[in-house]
This record gives sequence, C-alpha cells and structure tokens, in this order.
Amino acid sequence: MHTEGHDGSDLFADDVERGACVLLLAPSIHEATDEACHDLLSLEAPDDENVLWVTYTRSPDACMQDWLDRAGDRPRNVRLVSVGETTRSAAATVGGDVGPRSGDVVETLSSPGDLTGLGIKLSEILKAWKDSDARTVACFDSLTALLQYADLQTAYKFLHVLTGRFDAADVTAHFHLDPDACDQQTVSTLTSLFDTVVEFEDGEWTVRSR
Repeated sequence: MHTEGHDGSDLFADDVERGACVLLLAPSIHEATDEACHDLLSLEAPDDENVLWVTYTRSPDACMQDWLDRAGDRPRNVRLVSVGETTRSAAATVGGDVGPRSGDVVETLSSPGDLTGLGIKLSEILKAWKDSDARTVACFDSLTALLQYADLQTAYKFLHVLTGRFDAADVTAHFHLDPDACDQQTVSTLTSLFDTVVEFEDGEWTVRSR
C-alpha cells in the first residue's frame, strides 16, 4: 500500500489516479474538507470535465456557487442529483446568481433511502456522457448521510455496484464519510471498496492507495 502525507491544498493531482474511486475521510463541516472536495473534482481543466454531484445536505445552487468561487470557470457539463431535504430547493436547472446553461441539470430524488432509484439515475447520467471526450468526475456527499437511511449491509451492496459502474466508465469519484460520525467497523467495511483513501487527521492529509 502506497502512502503519502500532505499539509497543503492542490494535493491530489499526482497522488490520485484518474479513474480511481476515493474514500474521503474528513469532518463533514471543515474548510479543509471543502478544499479537498474541490481539488478532487478539479483534476483536469474545467472545460475538460463533466461533473456529477450527488448531494444529500447542500442545495444544488450552493454546490455550483462553491465551484464557481473556487474554479472560476464552469465544467463542460454538470449533473446534480439532489437527494432528500435538498430537493426542496432544487429546480430543473441550476438557477439564481450562478447562471444556468443547458448542460447544467438538477435531478431530484425525494426518498433518501431509495438506493435503487439513485443507482438508476446515476447509470442514466453515465450513459448520457458515454461518448463525451471530457473526463467525468464525481462527488458523493455524503455516505455519512446515506447511512442514516440504509443499514451498512445495504449501503455496502449499493456502493459495490456503484463503484463498479464508475470503474467501468473511467470516472474519478470521491465519496465523503465523516469518521467521527460512525463506528470503526463501518469505516473499515466501506474502506475495502475503494482504490484510494484520503484522510484528514491532525491537520494533515494522508493518501493511501492499494
């Protein structure tokens, strides 16, 4: 297993292999977590990326505004899947000050425990982008929230299938999990699904790859 330690931003361009599925072990609310999320979604220039964002806790507008604040330029295409409570603020496209465009689409899933429905939506998005010459990157925010609606065994089975689909589609994807919000057995079980684990501890990032 390969391990790297870091204490700054722009960490992951050399440490995370393109097409890897990454478990991001970090506090749910922390500036370092936000920076790492953006870095993992910005492994290429924005115009060379299709961005897939699954959000349980933030509105689609907030996600896009954060992207624009950090990156400046839009990705080539954006699909946001808004799950559960966040669907109340979701519309057909990302609106408000972020400025919608045709490639920006919000899809909603009102039941956060409907993993079958979520899997179908994500598969449809990957299929739509199959012939794109842009690389696809994905953020799943978050497994911490998902585990409030599904037991560990159900979540594991869902993630086993989803990471397989991402791998087949050469998607570089990261999944947020707050290790302080679940037990060590849960962390260990889910870690086994991922190519790379990026962990924030004592002010430093550690990258572990198989």
